Amino acid sequence: SIQANVTPETINGLAIFNNKNDIVVSTMLSNEARDLMIHQVRTIAPGQEGFIDMFKAKDEQPYMGFIVPIYSIQGDRNAASQIGHIVGVIPADEAFFSLLKHPGVTEQTLETILVRKNNNRLQYLSPLRDGSKAMSKDHAMDANKYSEVKLINDIGSFSTLQKDYRDKPILGVSRSITGTSWAMIVKIDRPEAYASGNDRRISMMTFFLLMIAFIIMVIVAIWWYAHSKRALFMSSYFRKLLTQSQSQEMLLKLVTDYQPESIMIVDTSNTIHFANLQAAVDANLTPGTLEGKPLKDVVGKDRSVQIGGQCLQALEDNSVGYDMCRIQGAEGERVVRSAFVPLKYIPVPSLSKKVPGVLVVDQDVTEVVHERERRTKTSQQLVNMMVQLVDKRDPFSANHSQLVSKVAYEVAISVALDQVMVETTETAARLMNIGKIVVPTELLTKTGNLTDAEKAIVRDSMNVAAEMMHGISFDGPVEETLRQWQERWDGKGPLGLKHESIIVSARIIAVANAFVGMISPRAWRDAIPVDQANKFLLEDSDKAFDRRIVIALINYVENHSGREWLTKMMIDSSGLKKAAN
Repeated sequence: SIQANVTPETINGLAIFNNKNDIVVSTMLSNEARDLMIHQVRTIAPGQEGFIDMFKAKDEQPYMGFIVPIYSIQGDRNAASQIGHIVGVIPADEAFFSLLKHPGVTEQTLETILVRKNNNRLQYLSPLRDGSKAMSKDHAMDANKYSEVKLINDIGSFSTLQKDYRDKPILGVSRSITGTSWAMIVKIDRPEAYASGNDRRISMMTFFLLMIAFIIMVIVAIWWYAHSKRALFMSSYFRKLLTQSQSQEMLLKLVTDYQPESIMIVDTSNTIHFANLQAAVDANLTPGTLEGKPLKDVVGKDRSVQIGGQCLQALEDNSVGYDMCRIQGAEGERVVRSAFVPLKYIPVPSLSKKVPGVLVVDQDVTEVVHERERRTKTSQQLVNMMVQLVDKRDPFSANHSQLVSKVAYEVAISVALDQVMVETTETAARLMNIGKIVVPTELLTKTGNLTDAEKAIVRDSMNVAAEMMHGISFDGPVEETLRQWQERWDGKGPLGLKHESIIVSARIIAVANAFVGMISPRAWRDAIPVDQANKFLLEDSDKAFDRRIVIALINYVENHSGREWLTKMMIDSSGLKKAAN
């Protein structure tokens, strides 16, 4: 520390944050570094590591950094055991960029650079041969003009026709840097790369000219003998090539026949050119008879259409595709996970020209999928039993969890959550009132105002749900959702979380619970009309609730038959049709 009222200018340093994203301890940091670290740590999910991409600070120097979670000593390495983060920022200086230099090479123009896409422009992260400093040069994403653009658009490809940033022809290749948006490009000027080849070509041309002259003289002298010898030689040569090709094909068949997965290679017209033993067994055909057959004659019309579509998509995207399907057979349903690997050409000797194709690998995952479905069904049955138990103890709130679960499910779908988070939202909504098991029945059915002590008992029961679910395995963060759904958007909830730090499933349940609670009759009041409930939710947006979630709920109610569904549910549960009008 400097014992003076001086603001440090240091960008690089380390800081430890707690789970509330407050700095616990740090090295001397400038305001710029401190603000950067706070912003970055707020964007990282619990239990996840992060990479702070390279940026240029006010001192015009490039920096980058990392974010690593810190766990309690006795806890597991998961989000629940996390107690904070450590954040580090380091300069991207000469010591870092020197790692790009190739030791021991003699090529004068060989250069390795780092690039990335930035706002539809190509940015050079490393220093360049033309004297440009790190992160000081960029240009438009023109693949026809710049070889670097072509190489970052098609990672792993070669560039032989375009020019580089110096407007010089080069040969280059690229690869991605895992965990970043960077690409590393290795390139060399084309004249230097071709120099040794040109010398060798001239020597070979001279040699061949002399050889041709000699051969002509020999042919004139002994034409009939040379002709027969040449024919014999060519015949032997092609026989050798054929033997090698057949040996390679036999090796491929031997290896693939011992694989438990069905493996086939098909072309763009859905014709099979290779199939292993398992593929023949699955098709109930004799091994070796699948080659040359149309795909529909082997797997059926519907399945062939599905496979053909996936193959065309894999070739078009030039990337491996995956698909899951259920197949009904004589022995019951099979669940198959298929991989589609695009091939530039099919490597079989029966084709006279290079034909593109797709390697199709079918993996039987029936047992895994059925086991997951059984586990999910059992979990749902247990949840239903627990919810029914609570509903019987609190007749005034019967079906409340079911209504909240349905509304929360529809909202989760409308805001485009993934399947795991949709299921998490629905399950947590159904379990939110499970804590009422510990509340006395006379308190649940009380028609008068609750005392402060009684309110505390009901409020504490909401936290019991999360504690009861502790240690139970769900596919998503159900326990965390139950622990956070009482949080407020403005941070005035029990845990003090606010805004995006509240898990999205908890934000959805908070809105759905408030909405269903207002439109449902209670022992001490009548139901509130839907329009009035919508108004209350909008008034509390950006205070108690996330405005985006509130709007999604209102959209479901008003535009996606939500009002009609609520009317039916309210009639079925309480006979109060006016609550949904």
